[in-house]
Amino acid sequence: MKVAISIFGDRISPRFDFSPEVWVIEVKNGEVIGKEKIPTANLNLTQRLDQITSNGVDKVICGGIDEFSLRQLGNKGVDVVHDVMGEAEVAFDLFMRGRLRSGFCCEKRGGRGLCGWRRGFRGRRRI
Repeated sequence: MKVAISIFGDRISPRFDFSPEVWVIEVKNGEVIGKEKIPTANLNLTQRLDQITSNGVDKVICGGIDEFSLRQLGNKGVDVVHDVMGEAEVAFDLFMRGRLRSGFCCEKRGGRGLCGWRRGFRGRRRI
């Protein structure tokens, strides 16, 4: 399985279509077997979507994403966990543990990765 995270520095980019990089992580049998950062700053939306699908990505973790991109990725069999904010490594760790959901805020606090519902997202509050 390949997971792509739209990033800005070490955080999840607020917008999928404006992220300067995508972090592609390959996982096999629950273990990370490869990581690659792909520059996307100079790509238009169609090129970004092609970059994701041509790399064999199965799952995308991102901040905000437009309906067109969400639909296009879904049509290509790519599952999207969106409206996620915070640190990319924390989000990926929580994804690997099966705890990441759309609308989560993921931050490191006290050496631990925490994730919870963002205030105002579908009426839920951070835990």
